[in-house]
Amino acid sequence: MRTSFALVVLATLLISAQGGVFAQTTPAPPTANADPAPPATPAAPTAPAAEDIGVIEGVTVPRPNGGFLGLRTEGVVLSVTFYNKNKKPVPADAMRITARWHDTQNRNTVLLPSAPETLSSPGVIRRPFNYIVYFVLIGPEGETIENHSLRLAGS
Repeated sequence: MRTSFALVVLATLLISAQGGVFAQTTPAPPTANADPAPPATPAAPTAPAAEDIGVIEGVTVPRPNGGFLGLRTEGVVLSVTFYNKNKKPVPADAMRITARWHDTQNRNTVLLPSAPETLSSPGVIRRPFNYIVYFVLIGPEGETIENHSLRLAGS
């Protein structure tokens, strides 16, 4: 009997507390002596919308200019795709990429344009991909743009 009395009292207190919290009141009308509203602050720049952000295929490699490279293997072909800051494909700024690695022996290849935003190698890469690939981006004048290295993983 005592327990049910305590529950009734507790329920009554909760209901009255909720009524006070959720009660709606009308705001007081402004008076003549009230301070004017502060000036509106300028809106902060917003981040790109979710639909503006793309998806990078393969292993993502950040670039010093804020863009990205997407390194992927398609069968026995190594491909590198160029992306901007929003992860959308952009035309490649490298004319070729030299790549080297060591699987059972020292190997190297040159990736050449296969699409405006992608450079691909001939079919020279072997499975399993458990080695480090070192690659150098070469610009139109023959200068080195960037150097990267990463471990390919998987089978």
